[in-house]
Amino acid sequence: MNNDFHIWENNRNIFLKFLIHNSLEQLNKTPEGFNNNLLWNIGHVIVVQQRLVYGIANVPLNITDDLFQKYKPGTKPGIPEPQATVDLFAELLIQPIEQTKSDYNSGKLDNYMPYTTSKGFHLANAADAITFNNYHEALHLGTMISLLKFIK
Repeated sequence: MNNDFHIWENNRNIFLKFLIHNSLEQLNKTPEGFNNNLLWNIGHVIVVQQRLVYGIANVPLNITDDLFQKYKPGTKPGIPEPQATVDLFAELLIQPIEQTKSDYNSGKLDNYMPYTTSKGFHLANAADAITFNNYHEALHLGTMISLLKFIK
């Protein structure tokens, strides 16, 4: 699991750079032909990780339900987000890493209910969820790299 956590941490640091190196206007811009923007992608990976790892293990999420509802699968960006959302996402990209490591190592996530994702990946336990989360976040990283070409 150490490698999975290392990959996740590296991915999250890349996402953080998007927040640091793009203006609020760029983060909120949804280019023609896209369904979302940089900020939505970051919010989405934050909430999906919580649902995949914690929710399916019957452990309370470490985010608010309002945040989950706004960025869960099937949602789209609404009105432009304020700087406060960028600041919150900067915190939520990094803060959950150590908490998730601790919760995994302590057995807090052991009550995982087997789950099959919408793409057909079977997740038998929290370790599978953490591994799959890296795949999910990499897909969104690719989308974000594409978005950059249209917002600069």
